[in-house]
Amino acid sequence: MDENVQKKPRPRLIGEYLPCSRGSIRIAMQKKRDTKLIGQAQKRIGEILIDLDIVEQEEMVNALRQQRADRLGLCSVFESLNRAELAAIGNQFSETSLKADQQFIFEGENDPTLYILAAGKLEVFTKDDNGDEIHIAYVDPIEPIGEMGYFQGGIRTASVRTVTPTELLSASYKYLTHYFEHVPHVAHAFLDVINRRQAETQERLKKTNN
Repeated sequence: MDENVQKKPRPRLIGEYLPCSRGSIRIAMQKKRDTKLIGQAQKRIGEILIDLDIVEQEEMVNALRQQRADRLGLCSVFESLNRAELAAIGNQFSETSLKADQQFIFEGENDPTLYILAAGKLEVFTKDDNGDEIHIAYVDPIEPIGEMGYFQGGIRTASVRTVTPTELLSASYKYLTHYFEHVPHVAHAFLDVINRRQAETQERLKKTNN
């Protein structure tokens, strides 16, 4: 590995933003595992900490805002924004947790949403005329998903599903238009991602057809 290539900082976990001890986090994680074993509905660590009266609701809201801004700052599309801008655009995003092997983008459907993969792993795929799946790419954090639909009126050009349990940030295109069309650094980074994804798709389809 080239020593001059710097790795991006890892996305921080929600517990790192909260005024509570590691022991409290371990208690919440154990409770989460226990509920999973008995088949109860899963809650996020933050929700469990609130239920246990370890943190206050306002503390959790502030922690999520900070985490959201940090995650967006690690994404290539938004990394040029300053802290205030990241906090502002972060207000347009919300968090979603998905299980493994769960499809959330469907080729041909209208879904005018940009997703940011915060944690987990995704697979992008399409289908041929016979209905057989064609793998296009795997996506790791922290990458945007659904960017191609921005110039397609929200129509999805491929499908996406989770490979592992996944955390996503999502926002409607309409709340991001200002950044994509009037903030040069963001616009250029957004187009770079689109061009890279188009090249990956064309290369994969070319190999499949051969």
